[in-house]
Amino acid sequence: MSNDEVLELFHMLRWPDTKGEPVCPSCGSMGIVGITNRSEYRCKSCERQFSLTGGTFLHGHKLPLKKILLALLIFADGVKSMSALQWCRTLDMQYRTAYVIAMKLREGMMKENEARILEGNVEGDAAYCDTVERKPNEKAVAEKPAAQLVQADAETADGDVAPNAKRKRKCEPPIRRCVMVIRQRSTEARGGATRTVVAVIPAENGEDVDRLFKKHVALGATVSTDQHPSYSMLSFYYDLLQVNHSERYSGPNGENINQAESFFARLRRMQIGQMHHFDEHLLGYAVEAAWRDDYRRRGNGENAKAFLSLLLGSDTDHKWRNFCRYTKRRAGGDVTELAPVPVVPMAA
Repeated sequence: MSNDEVLELFHMLRWPDTKGEPVCPSCGSMGIVGITNRSEYRCKSCERQFSLTGGTFLHGHKLPLKKILLALLIFADGVKSMSALQWCRTLDMQYRTAYVIAMKLREGMMKENEARILEGNVEGDAAYCDTVERKPNEKAVAEKPAAQLVQADAETADGDVAPNAKRKRKCEPPIRRCVMVIRQRSTEARGGATRTVVAVIPAENGEDVDRLFKKHVALGATVSTDQHPSYSMLSFYYDLLQVNHSERYSGPNGENINQAESFFARLRRMQIGQMHHFDEHLLGYAVEAAWRDDYRRRGNGENAKAFLSLLLGSDTDHKWRNFCRYTKRRAGGDVTELAPVPVVPMAA
């Protein structure tokens, strides 16, 4: 594609209602004048200047438009997603740039996920992530059984180790987080699932399950779940079918949650093969796994255009805007501001 063709594609996806004609984001006027030698426009009505990517997830970007499109095409080819490190090596760009673009994509997917309504035959299930206890730092501690770990850990006032103090195994406790998935089955034979909604909840409980189903599942739908007690209240609103997993995978009437289990298989392969850990961005990665599973039968070109439409959507919360300029990454992975605001005590 030439630069003009790429620019035309960006216009069509930014302003699809006007077939690529620029619209003022302030007053909605179509009386727009292009500024010479700059990718910016000026509104004749309100005299406001704006750019092609202003107010979107690509606000303030410095990459050429063709490179952004190529990056999205490569990202769409990853079946189990693509890590930011692999992405930046392929495109020869900085790691933070690739990381921020990927997180902005997931932010756009999360907005789509919040507005979805499922109907027809629906499956629901939940799974816990990061449930495996990490190994201790000391090799000797890992090899010894827990009964032999009688090494003292408490110290006295003189600095000596207490004689009868026991030291626990130095393992990092797992952070149990529950991912809830609701999937709509296809009406075609062997069509799999067509639409997916995911959420991160503290635990598989009836209160959160009722809230999510009432929000994302239309009344009159047929819901298939396992026999966990948190799904029992759904029978008041939906036609509930439950399968006993201690006896079979699929019930005598065809009730099963195979599509929900398929999503969790993809999410686990994403964690093992690409991301390794999800940290505080678990919901974003889960939404991406659901998005890829829903559109797995589309070509890379269509998925790349869909990614570009997400990036050209309205960015209202500015969570990842100017991430590389005002924040830094610590070794532990958390994000902190470079110049924190000092706390001033209030006057009496």
